[in-house]
Amino acid sequence: MNHVVALIIKFVMMTVILWLILGGFFGVSFGNIFWISLIMTGAAYLIGDLWILPQFGNVAGTLADFGLAFVGVWLLAALFEPAGNFGWAAFFSAIIIAIGEIFFHMYMQNTVLNTPAPAGDDNNRQNTNEGNLRTEFGSETDAARRGKKDRK
Repeated sequence: MNHVVALIIKFVMMTVILWLILGGFFGVSFGNIFWISLIMTGAAYLIGDLWILPQFGNVAGTLADFGLAFVGVWLLAALFEPAGNFGWAAFFSAIIIAIGEIFFHMYMQNTVLNTPAPAGDDNNRQNTNEGNLRTEFGSETDAARRGKKDRK
């Protein structure tokens, strides 16, 4: 059930963004925007959210979604509306989609995937072992000092 809700959220986000940019500035019909959004939602969810996000974290997932949105919107818009040049439309759409994906990935990690972000992810530094390593190092240093005192 969590995947269904996540797909609906992603589809609505994608449709609104593409409707504003492709429909508002480039005259693409809502029917074509609907199909582009549907295809892009499925591809981005499988590749970016279920494959890249759990393995590499939010930053890599967002970059992958940016690239996928840029190429996908450009190709699909050109396929559905062959008379237009959609390079800039794809670029601006990809930027706004990537910004939305940052927050969507946080939702995915907390609700759908139920896994914390990887340790190297900038959004989740509390999962690193830095504190444990400092504590361990500190206790070894103390033990070494105690050993020197015992030898004297």
